[in-house]
Amino acid sequence: MSSVSAGKRTPIQQNHSDFPEHKNIEMTVFDIATDYPVTSHQVRDLVAVGLGKPLNEVKAMSLKEVEELAINHEHDERTHKAVVGTFQEPSNNSELVDEKHKMRFLQELGKEKHQGTQFKGINDELLADSMPKHVKETPGKQVETKTNFKNIFTKQVKVTDPMKGAK
Repeated sequence: MSSVSAGKRTPIQQNHSDFPEHKNIEMTVFDIATDYPVTSHQVRDLVAVGLGKPLNEVKAMSLKEVEELAINHEHDERTHKAVVGTFQEPSNNSELVDEKHKMRFLQELGKEKHQGTQFKGINDELLADSMPKHVKETPGKQVETKTNFKNIFTKQVKVTDPMKGAK
């Protein structure tokens, strides 16, 4: 660590937002500068070991973490009312799960066409021209097959099934 500022003490508070598990405490804040990049967890661990305190009594935040916290809470409205133990009106979101909503959702899905987009490319010669047709065959019956292989380097070669004449 290259520098450590003098500690700034906060007044004693019954409940502190940074340490909610501790009651009636004061907090001392230090600004620490380092010569090399470190994470706030590394600083917290070093300070806790150096002071001989448990990890839950030490908190470290980088300047960017402080800025992010301020940005995340800049539009919070303070009501100065307790949240815990207050009555919450039950929300009835039945319009999101009832049969009418399900039918509207399915109708919206039916309006959209979900088909793949056909792209032309280099490998079009290798791909099949159409989908293979499946014939329902009885199990165990030998099916005669004819396969056309395309040689993209020279010319088209036709290959028949060699097992056709052998019995």
